[in-house]
Amino acid sequence: MTDDIYDIDTASVSRGDGIRDLTLTDRWNTPLGKPNGGYLLAAMLRGLGEEMRADDPLVAAVTYLASPVTGPAQLRTSVLRRGRRVQTGTASLWEGDRHVAEMTASFGPRTDGPTLELGTPPDLPAPDACFDPRGQAGMPEGGIFDRLDYRLASAPGWAVGRPSGDPSVVLWQRLRDGRTIDFPALAFLCDSFAPPVLELGDHSSMTVQLTVHLHRLPRPGWIATRLQTRHLVNGFHEEDCELWDEDGNLLAQSRQLGIIL
Repeated sequence: MTDDIYDIDTASVSRGDGIRDLTLTDRWNTPLGKPNGGYLLAAMLRGLGEEMRADDPLVAAVTYLASPVTGPAQLRTSVLRRGRRVQTGTASLWEGDRHVAEMTASFGPRTDGPTLELGTPPDLPAPDACFDPRGQAGMPEGGIFDRLDYRLASAPGWAVGRPSGDPSVVLWQRLRDGRTIDFPALAFLCDSFAPPVLELGDHSSMTVQLTVHLHRLPRPGWIATRLQTRHLVNGFHEEDCELWDEDGNLLAQSRQLGIIL
């Protein structure tokens, strides 16, 4: 594969009147055989930003309405408001007559302002001291897992047949071969690893709704990722994510609602 697979697979082309054409590929499929929700979000966020000629994305909220398939798709975009500091629009993802996902996103210029950081990055060994799980310890291969590099301090319990009972994980990740990360890619990386709810036993999960807050771009390198679930109620669970760069800067946060399958 070439180094611009991410660019190719998240690209869309305007046909006018707020409509854009794109193709969803199987290169970002999950083990369930469907395009990853973070991949859909990245393509939708990129397309809406280009259609609006907006500033950097600040926040995006996407609801998944139907199971996606690979192949031709369409983004139907609209502008809700063009404020001085925040521009907001919507993007609907359609595959034929199937409404697959609906996103609302806000964009704005990155300006200096009050900053206070009370959180801390995950406590991880350096990436070089961690192991590559690809093809090892029961980790899946193919699809999305071939498009990213991962480094973990130890194998997740679910991957070796011993779920820990603690639905949390910390890891390093990056797009394959260290490709530069833009804001839509940060949104994707909030939903690019196996859900930590797998540590509760023989479950699989699908995202119902995902909201991401995008703070800043990383310095080149690996991205430290903290994923955790604390509540599973009637088959639905939350999943929180934080992304940090190697300098300890918070890049993005997300919360999603998942459903146990």
